[in-house]
Amino acid sequence: MKALTSTIKKIRTAHGVREYRLQNGLRVLYRREKSAPVVAVCVTFHVGSRNEAAGHTGATHILEHLLFKDSEKFNKASGNAITDYLEWLGAYLNATTWLDRTNYFEMLPADKLEEALALEADRLRGSQFNGTDLSSEMTVVRNEYERSRNNPFELLDEEVVAAAFTMHPYRIPTIGLKEDIEASTAAKLREFYDTFYWPDNATLTVIGDVPFKTVEKLVLKPFGPIPSSPHTIPRLTVKEPAQKKLRTVRLKKPMGVSIAELLYKAPHGRDKEFLPLYMAVMILAGGFSSRLQKSLVDTGLAAELMSFCHPLHDPGMITFTAHVAGGIAPEQAMSAMRREIAAFAKQGPTQGELSRAKERILANFSVERDGVLNEVRVISEAVAAGNWQLAYRAEAAVKKMTVPAVARAAARYLTPKGETAGILYDQHN
Repeated sequence: MKALTSTIKKIRTAHGVREYRLQNGLRVLYRREKSAPVVAVCVTFHVGSRNEAAGHTGATHILEHLLFKDSEKFNKASGNAITDYLEWLGAYLNATTWLDRTNYFEMLPADKLEEALALEADRLRGSQFNGTDLSSEMTVVRNEYERSRNNPFELLDEEVVAAAFTMHPYRIPTIGLKEDIEASTAAKLREFYDTFYWPDNATLTVIGDVPFKTVEKLVLKPFGPIPSSPHTIPRLTVKEPAQKKLRTVRLKKPMGVSIAELLYKAPHGRDKEFLPLYMAVMILAGGFSSRLQKSLVDTGLAAELMSFCHPLHDPGMITFTAHVAGGIAPEQAMSAMRREIAAFAKQGPTQGELSRAKERILANFSVERDGVLNEVRVISEAVAAGNWQLAYRAEAAVKKMTVPAVARAAARYLTPKGETAGILYDQHN
């Protein structure tokens, strides 16, 4: 193993955030926020469902559950089990798993930061999960899986994404495949944990009312002695081939609803065309004044309209989904979506549409970053996409966005040959 560390090095200050690096590779981000006597902590592991090998799908999500079990220093036998201890400190806590990352976060009184960091450092490499813990959590995991099977929108979306991505692991849902979930063992999960859960594969974010020097000291004490990975962390090298023609998915299920969905490929979140495309999605499907709202919901073709556009680490996707109105053929709603999207890709937005989209997006940014807990979670998503500064650069980039930039992105990505279409027919009809 590499030598233990006892130093923390400042890398830069940007957007009011100080970036540090421990010698073991742990990246630390800190911004002082004095508006309330609280602090938010988030550990983002650079491992998500995209990193799971065949036969191991769902491993990251199951580990999310298991890392709330006993660790070396925080456990039931000592009377300070992880969840109980954090709640005793007055913390709000949770964790989430997704395509590019897993994160663990809590918000608590600022004077309890030392305790929170000690706990996060201990479960980074000291998690003690075993077969008994896995058995107890499998009931919860199975219930989550079954709930997803009963959600018609998730069912269709999973099939559409699986058709759109033929090689990249984005095609596999984060919850995992049923056969892999059922075949999980504590030994297999321990191997996965020992492969990816190291300080040089993680980012620690701290935002709150604690002085900089205090944070440096408090971070170094528990995290500094942890060694970096003794092996090279595996990096995903799979690239999705360019899509050259329309792909179509059709499902028939007794779900009580019919759905039409269109998926288009998108650049990764660091790409200069991601934000222009994000704005195109907002103009097309963001709110009551959007083009698809007017052409589908206001005309009675759809009861509800949804869209997805999120910055991912690798080239991803955007989707438009219509909950088809009763008595309307899904193909009719699909045709209306296609016409509106094609017209937008050909003509681009008006200046008025762009201005309204800017106002809406900037308002969303403000809400999403409201409070220290929300801010560390927004940073976690930017970390997962490959650059934490994306969390702060986006606002200025949106303000400078132009009609030609949005038009170019729409023309490039909203193309018929890059489209994957899905329809879920309600079998009752």
